[in-house]
Amino acid sequence: MLILGSNASDGAVHVSMVLAQLSKRVITAQIRSLTNTSQEAGLVHVEKQFEAVVPEKRDKDAFMAAIATFKEKRGRTHVEFINTALKYVKDYGVHKDLDTYKSLLDVFPKGKMIPQTAFQKVFLHYPQQQNCAVKVLDEMEWHGVQPDKEIHDIVVNAFGEWNFATKKVKRMLYWMPKLKHSNKYLDRRHLEGKSLSPSELAGIALKMMSRDPATSISLLKLSDNSDPVDKWFATAQSPSQQLLLSELQKSEEVFVDGGSVYVQDNLIRFVTLTGTTKLSPLDEFKKEELDEDYSNWFEEWKKQRHEAKRSIHQQDHETVFAMGAMFQNDNATALRWMDQLQKRNPNLENLRIRVRLDGKSWLS
Repeated sequence: MLILGSNASDGAVHVSMVLAQLSKRVITAQIRSLTNTSQEAGLVHVEKQFEAVVPEKRDKDAFMAAIATFKEKRGRTHVEFINTALKYVKDYGVHKDLDTYKSLLDVFPKGKMIPQTAFQKVFLHYPQQQNCAVKVLDEMEWHGVQPDKEIHDIVVNAFGEWNFATKKVKRMLYWMPKLKHSNKYLDRRHLEGKSLSPSELAGIALKMMSRDPATSISLLKLSDNSDPVDKWFATAQSPSQQLLLSELQKSEEVFVDGGSVYVQDNLIRFVTLTGTTKLSPLDEFKKEELDEDYSNWFEEWKKQRHEAKRSIHQQDHETVFAMGAMFQNDNATALRWMDQLQKRNPNLENLRIRVRLDGKSWLS
């Protein structure tokens, strides 16, 4: 079909929608044919329904098609099906999708498992089915998927108002909205529903780890749009860290080490510039003796004022001078990061820098 004029974009959208529908129908047909074949040949594990889809086509549509095919048969193996489906939620990329969990919980039959007598209410009625429902809810909680009223109604219609599984979903409805923003080091609104680049995630990680309010986080791009590799440096350093670095004597040794931190599901690798501490270990159990002689109170007060105050960056085992993240964690890239850091810290030129990232120790 030839599309001319202003209708070209509408035609392209229509063609893409048709192709998506055809792909979904093909996957559904494959799963149904596998199910019919397995019933004719004998008992085959339900895991075959999910393994039949090639990895390139494992998405939400394929996962929902497998659930729809099972619902049509309405077999008695719904516990086995749901337990198997939970193993594949990550492979199909639906472990954070609320609709998928609704469809899984909707597999349970309605009304049959609701306790009717006092004896059934006291004891765990249909324990396997309820434990299976709790597994689905635990999977939701683990991946940070917050249930809604529809999830609650699905569980209530399957197991009753105050059963074991229903109490679980009621607690989730109460606590998860309260604890959603309880992490004071990370604002989830900067992450949820957004597609962030590695450099942006690194900036969020550095902000999460930097406890000094005066810390400034800078991002330096080393490549343009034509470069296939996105090259960047992210640095977090406060004025007090710059002061500590400037007070180091010539030929003192500083170290560049690596580490990793999770920003929700994203693993971020970072580096630290540290040095040996010059302060004695902090005595948290220092015994204070009360002296009633106040004749030398002024001298003691002046002595306390002139005592060295410990910065948040001066730990017992090391002093942290800067933190950063790079597009590639190796010694060569770390030396380039040190060159950029030296522009704001001229004293680095007089120090010995030992880089310890990729299993080898370099001294510059």
